[in-house]
Amino acid sequence: MEEKDSRIKNNLVSSLVYQVVLITLSFLLPRLYLENFGSEVNGVLSTIKQIFTYMCLLEAGVGLATTQALYKKIGEKDYESASSVLSATNVYYIKTGIVYLLIVFVIAAVYSCAVSTSINSAVLFFIIILNAIPSLFSYFVQAKYRILMEVDGRRYVINNAETVLQLASNAGKILVLLLTDSLVLIQLVYCIIALLQLGFLYIYAKRRYIWLDLKAKPDFDAISQKNSVLVHQLSGMVFNNTDVILISLLCDFKAVSIYAIYNIFFSQVQNFITNVVSSFTFALGQMFNTDREKFDKLFNAYETFYVMITCVIYTLMAVFLLPLIQIYTSGINDAEYTNTFLLLLFAIMNLLACGKLPATGIIEYSGAFGKTRSHAILEMVINITVSVVAIAYMGICGAILGTIAALVYRGIVTIYYSNRKILKRKQSCTYKILISNWAVFALVMAVLFVDTFSNMSFLRLLLNGIIHSIWIAGVYLLVNFAFNRSAFKTLFELYKGKRSYEHS
Repeated sequence: MEEKDSRIKNNLVSSLVYQVVLITLSFLLPRLYLENFGSEVNGVLSTIKQIFTYMCLLEAGVGLATTQALYKKIGEKDYESASSVLSATNVYYIKTGIVYLLIVFVIAAVYSCAVSTSINSAVLFFIIILNAIPSLFSYFVQAKYRILMEVDGRRYVINNAETVLQLASNAGKILVLLLTDSLVLIQLVYCIIALLQLGFLYIYAKRRYIWLDLKAKPDFDAISQKNSVLVHQLSGMVFNNTDVILISLLCDFKAVSIYAIYNIFFSQVQNFITNVVSSFTFALGQMFNTDREKFDKLFNAYETFYVMITCVIYTLMAVFLLPLIQIYTSGINDAEYTNTFLLLLFAIMNLLACGKLPATGIIEYSGAFGKTRSHAILEMVINITVSVVAIAYMGICGAILGTIAALVYRGIVTIYYSNRKILKRKQSCTYKILISNWAVFALVMAVLFVDTFSNMSFLRLLLNGIIHSIWIAGVYLLVNFAFNRSAFKTLFELYKGKRSYEHS
């Protein structure tokens, strides 16, 4: 247990450092693209990025299925069985890498010729190819080791490597932007540094897990749910990335650029939350499969504080983000970046997504992918159908409405299944947490709407942010304490037990 606590701390610290670096750099580079190339090029590059995110679906089912299969085996130190699982995973990754290579060349050829843009078709072709090379290396060599490291609680190694990658690659990209306007050279710099980072992770894992035998008899049954997992991952991919593709097809690349700027802020915050949570989810996953009684006790506290903290974060973003976007895009006049309704929809979408995440985790820990596959399929249908219709009438805001509609459905069925079918408890346990926190969000929106601080200077915005953050966070804390005191009691007992352990 002491070793797990140490890994959780290392994961948490490394996640915080990585996210601070990533968020800082993620805002810098798009601004430079806007200044040097304009909104259209920024929109094209954002679309290419989303296409490659979809390409990750080729391995998504295998990756998550392997993760779920390894929780119990690594938790019980059954290394022989773990080797068999990863041997099967390795077989699928090699096959996936071959398919990925073929698809990349097809996409590069078709997209570079078919898309009407100011970027030269040959430049587009090579940008796409260079985007693909690190992923190819990952499929053939490194990906299975990454899964093992995450399940084993060594996410901090990956985070540290990612931090170095972001610092080095972004410094290289900025240097290229200052010296030349070559988009190919910018992508080449990232490609080379990413390969070095992946190589480091491969060498680390080979030395750390000397027990791993990829020539062991493959246990294909252990990851037999990969197809059902793929459906869930496809649903998640549609939720996270369909908007950009649909906007690029039904609107234009300037609209994509507007969406992408808002999405930068929200996606970076979501990545920050996800990385912090992933610091200890390996322990939750192992606990669910080895000590259900302890897991059930801790889950209520985890769900309560996760929902409360994410609601505080997205409430503050809803109130204070618009003036930051106005400052960020000042001087960029080829597109209108101020959109209050779009900001409100982004905040609501992320509140709904975070609300169902703890329940989604229960399904992943239990491996109930096949039984909930129909939920994921219907979510995708709702998302795409409503988005296409709504975009026709409302533009980029319609894309968010489609996602919100799908999230409402998926949240209801996920909360029902995880609570009633797996945890064997009432759904009201989750809804009490969600409704109380969403009520606070509605209250804050009634007092301070998304454009209250519009066009305010950064210093005044910072002062107002400090003042209002205190009372907003305080209201959330009081409401959660009033409606779910047991979660606070559990947290206090954990803290008290840890203090007693440290002094013993």
